[in-house]
Amino acid sequence: MTSLVTGASGFLGGHVAEQLCQRGEQVRVLARKTSNLSAIKHLPIEIVYGDLSKIESIISAATGVDTVFHCAGSVKHVAPYSQLYDANVIGTKNVTIAAAKVGVKRIVYASSLGVYGSDGHIVNNATKMIKPSIKENYCRSKVEAEILFFQKCSELNIEGVALRPGVIYGPRDYTASYHWFKAVDENHVALVGNGTARFPLVYITDLVEVFINASERSGLSGNAYNLDGPGDATLKRIYDLIAKELGKNPDYRYYHYTISMLAAKFNQLKAAITGNDGNTLISTLVVELFGKDHPKPDCQKAKEDLGFLPKTGLEEGIRKTAEWYRNRKMDQKN
Repeated sequence: MTSLVTGASGFLGGHVAEQLCQRGEQVRVLARKTSNLSAIKHLPIEIVYGDLSKIESIISAATGVDTVFHCAGSVKHVAPYSQLYDANVIGTKNVTIAAAKVGVKRIVYASSLGVYGSDGHIVNNATKMIKPSIKENYCRSKVEAEILFFQKCSELNIEGVALRPGVIYGPRDYTASYHWFKAVDENHVALVGNGTARFPLVYITDLVEVFINASERSGLSGNAYNLDGPGDATLKRIYDLIAKELGKNPDYRYYHYTISMLAAKFNQLKAAITGNDGNTLISTLVVELFGKDHPKPDCQKAKEDLGFLPKTGLEEGIRKTAEWYRNRKMDQKN
């Protein structure tokens, strides 16, 4: 079987491509010529250069493919909505259209628990996605992308499955994990409130396994699945475990939720005025995610249909990620 992976230069897509190769499958990736493919350059993959904004290049990459793993997208929380719309909504639409044109059987789409917003309400199989007018641009773009994805799959008669993970962490993650480790390593640890608000967190290899299951099991088309790791994750617990792994004793700085939210709004306003993405670690989405307690999402549907049984607990996941972080530091010194 031949699979196409979009976003393979990134965290999730790179791990999906790697796991597919380890299973002996033929793997093709769609990447821009400016993409950094160093993490997967050792893999026996076929690289097709193109862009999600150009349907012709996606068609070229998807020809002869059975399954598309659509992992590409933007997670820049403070980026202008137009940028997120182009990357997450139009990009997903173009992938679906191109895949249908060349007879791809199924698309496994990387959605997000962000479709429910970030205000900490209960998420289960009956919970509806938030309205597209939601204030967080990233969440809004993921809602619109998922709605359009299923509409196009239905119109074009192609199987579509959406997976909604929470925060993803693990080796090669430069969106969250790297910044957590660097903050502890350099003693710049900041917490919203007391740092004990629970949020959804899933380890990368547990997530990749369910992505592959979603490509193989029948009767899944039209379904979306919530995905969260085992146990409860809080930012304070994460920093404590990282400090233990790195042998550090950082000074924790606690910031009131309201002050943090004001700083985030200022950062986003500045980004909107200057056109600069700004510091993606400070956004209203991040403050709400780490500053409000989020009830554990219901993943029963994923367990029943996809065999989703995440095995990697937080302590083990941080330990494995710490090994990658230390190796990366050594490589930088050499």
